[in-house]
Amino acid sequence: MTTGQDLRALRESQGLSLDALAGEIKVSKGHLSRVERGNRPVTPALVLAYQRTFGVLVAATREDSEPPPTDTVDNMRRRTLLGSIAAASMGAAALESLNRLFDGLPDPPPGNVGLSEVNAVENATRLYMETDLSGHSHIATAMAHGALSWATSLLDRNMSPAIRERLFSAVGLLADRLGWATYDAGKPSQAIQLLTFALNSTAQGDDRDLRAHVMLDISTVITDMGRPSDGVEVLRMALGDERVSPAEQANLHAVAARHCAAAGDRKAGLRHISRAENALERESEVAGAPEWAHRITVSAGHHDSALGLALFALGEDDRAKVRLTSAIEKLGSGRTRTGLRCLTRLAALDIRSGDRDQGQAKALQAAAKAADIHSTRVTADLRMVISTARRHGMHDLAATLTDTLKV
Repeated sequence: MTTGQDLRALRESQGLSLDALAGEIKVSKGHLSRVERGNRPVTPALVLAYQRTFGVLVAATREDSEPPPTDTVDNMRRRTLLGSIAAASMGAAALESLNRLFDGLPDPPPGNVGLSEVNAVENATRLYMETDLSGHSHIATAMAHGALSWATSLLDRNMSPAIRERLFSAVGLLADRLGWATYDAGKPSQAIQLLTFALNSTAQGDDRDLRAHVMLDISTVITDMGRPSDGVEVLRMALGDERVSPAEQANLHAVAARHCAAAGDRKAGLRHISRAENALERESEVAGAPEWAHRITVSAGHHDSALGLALFALGEDDRAKVRLTSAIEKLGSGRTRTGLRCLTRLAALDIRSGDRDQGQAKALQAAAKAADIHSTRVTADLRMVISTARRHGMHDLAATLTDTLKV
């Protein structure tokens, strides 16, 4: 057993004073002095601190009458536990043993699924959406992976038909949000797989607007993969469900208009704009919309942003500016990426109209806000602003944006 005399002998053999040692291991000189004199117990953490400081083991003395420890399994486990606690107290625990802590987690799913499990999935999705929509996509994605793995393990368990429908909608929403984040991270093929799983889940649930919204997300990924006509076709399928609310119909038509612009069909795009506006006129009550929709589809500024993006793509600059400006004024702090997408287009519109000062101010504002945002869509939007600036002779602005954002 290590004594205070052992610690003092090691310190003195290394020529280090109590003052110097106390500063090195962040323990008071008075406490060390009392330990070395035998007036305080020698703890495993302190032994480890001496050994780490000097790089050698403490040579422990032992009275001849003191029996050696019995190497039983219990003693070995006890010494291992105390050693790991001592190491952790000094911040020196082995990572391999910490990684093994997660083996066997989480607990297996329950045999019978009830409302509490569905609520757990819904709460996990709610937290994920709050984190992701505010721009913190990396940690949000890590959270969603674990939650979705657990949620899908519930699907083949026993539950009532009503619980099953609600669970499928909850799983579908979580998979949709994770699929959308995967797309925004620049992985469209993986995103399509996740979103297709989300669609299959929502189709077995009780939320028709959610099913339509998943199809909208799928259509956007397909369009950005270079197949805008297929994207429009997916939205036509979604619009074929008459149970979809006017608010979500407006969303579908607005996005369809943007896809039509990508496909070079401006006339069809303008028709979808009119249908979106007509649907909004029929939407007089949003209080009954599901919670997820209040964060996306029926949240303040969302339809203005969707229509603004579409009108911009269709070359309707004046109408786009009105919608995008309205969106910026209404969007809350939880819609970081959507706000940036509107701001970059307003910057481009100002530059194109000859208002160079306003365009530059908005472009630099967008660049500053985007610095900590990981989004391939926002990066593409900033590239668009850079190209616009170059075409209109604003080479200094283009160079500043390129150098700042590395895009």
